[in-house]
Amino acid sequence: MLTVVHGDFEWDADKAVRNLAKHRVSFEEAASAMSDPLSQDFADGLQPANLVTLAATPFGRILYIVSTERDQRIRIISAPDATGHERRRYDEAK
Repeated sequence: MLTVVHGDFEWDADKAVRNLAKHRVSFEEAASAMSDPLSQDFADGLQPANLVTLAATPFGRILYIVSTERDQRIRIISAPDATGHERRRYDEAK
């Protein structure tokens, strides 16, 4: 398992390739979205150690980012586009 470190973020290199192929979202783009001042964090109901973040990328995409904290870095696990319901949740909080 190769870990990629990108500033305050890290991720599994193979997982990043799979995420890009499946969701067309790079983990670099997901990391950039985490600086969105309007981002919303909430607990992952299925995995309590994980955090879910709804955030906008610099390109205007709203992502549903699943992450966890590991060794003082944020480890990105998954980053698909937000669903319609998730987009509305993000927009309503503005």
